[in-house]
Amino acid sequence: MRAYVEAGIAAGLSEVGFSVHMPVPIPIAEKINLDEGEFRMYIEKARCLRQEYNDRIGVLIGGEFDYIPDQLPQIERLANAFDFDFRVGSVHFIDDWNFDNPGYLHRWETADVEAAFRRYYHLMAEMAETGLFDIVGHFDLVKKFGHRPDRDVSDAIAEVARAVADAGMTVEINTAGWSKPVGEQYPSEEILRLLYDLGVPICLGSDAHAPGQVGRDFDRAISLARRVGWSAVNRFSQRRTFAEPLPAAG
Repeated sequence: MRAYVEAGIAAGLSEVGFSVHMPVPIPIAEKINLDEGEFRMYIEKARCLRQEYNDRIGVLIGGEFDYIPDQLPQIERLANAFDFDFRVGSVHFIDDWNFDNPGYLHRWETADVEAAFRRYYHLMAEMAETGLFDIVGHFDLVKKFGHRPDRDVSDAIAEVARAVADAGMTVEINTAGWSKPVGEQYPSEEILRLLYDLGVPICLGSDAHAPGQVGRDFDRAISLARRVGWSAVNRFSQRRTFAEPLPAAG
């Protein structure tokens, strides 16, 4: 975690936010999320780093919650287990399919792509409707490997957008998508324009899985946000939001 903070300083960021995957039971045997003991260690380490670096960079403590409908009581318990700076809600599972995991890529070969997209967006809308989360994580992650439905699913996307707006959530412009097979940020510019028209605010996220990815492609994200129409981004502290002018690119 220290390496991520140092990378944020080197990138010229004013703050970094950690958002590890919370100990929500998932429908596969692989180890993806933290367990309860690791979660406690994470909070302790993040607090120490926040204090140590408080005069150099802000350190925010967040959590990313996999929305799995039958685990909602556990999700609610974990969401209230700590005074997070922000809570990210996201979907990585279409029922028992970890659809964004390269280890399950083969399932796309026989999947009904339109049905998968519609199911994904239905789960995203449900996630927003819980009111538990502050940030929508990688809005259209289902496109990660470049698959696209043959038919229009804009009605399903609009359902999510309305739910997000009604819940007062912030949507991240997640720059990791530029480094994935889809070659596009999350969400697409088309979706961003829909969200802008609904008055949904944004924040920036690099979804860094290694220190060298901290703040990646933020210049591109800022330029995109300005092109769509935003002039500000949301910042977070203890789940309170603060609008701040978009920084200049560079």
